[in-house]
Amino acid sequence: MRQWDKQPDKNQVRALIDRRQLLLGSLTLLCMAALLIVGLTPRTASAPDVSDPSAAQVGADAAALLSADCQLIQHMTFTPCGHELTRRQSLPPELAGKGRADLEAAYDLWQVTSFAPGEVSMEQALPMYCPEHLVLMPDDSGMLCVFQNKYGDALGLVSELNLPLSELPDAIQEELRPGKGFSTQEELDAWLESAES
Repeated sequence: MRQWDKQPDKNQVRALIDRRQLLLGSLTLLCMAALLIVGLTPRTASAPDVSDPSAAQVGADAAALLSADCQLIQHMTFTPCGHELTRRQSLPPELAGKGRADLEAAYDLWQVTSFAPGEVSMEQALPMYCPEHLVLMPDDSGMLCVFQNKYGDALGLVSELNLPLSELPDAIQEELRPGKGFSTQEELDAWLESAES
């Protein structure tokens, strides 16, 4: 029989397969080690990741100074009625050229949500009715008055009623002390008539 007509025996086949598997396994481990080395290699410092706005914001806030033409965007939520209001104001001149810490000290009741030299956004929850409501409540002397939020964050006197709070039943006095909101003057008058009777 000729040499090339010989069939390889089982031991030779098994040795050939074992060598191939060993070679394939070694190449796989080598590739995994290379990927691991690339993945663990420290990167050089670069600009803050734009996908993480808080990281960029912290760096910008530390160095940013307010410009003289900066606008304050104030978002207010009125807790008794749940309404919201946003107003835009010019930066007070004394804060021009100042940083975030100075602004936060001047507006300590507000939470600054974004800070840039030309525009600052802030928000606050206020325990009063919004400008859409008339508010019936006693003044400092105990007389009932009608107030309205004319400034966004403060009530202004609309009219004084010639009725002391003390003349109303106790339950109604408790309801009016913190202020009761009405959408219209007619609604307020109707409620007051029913309360007095």
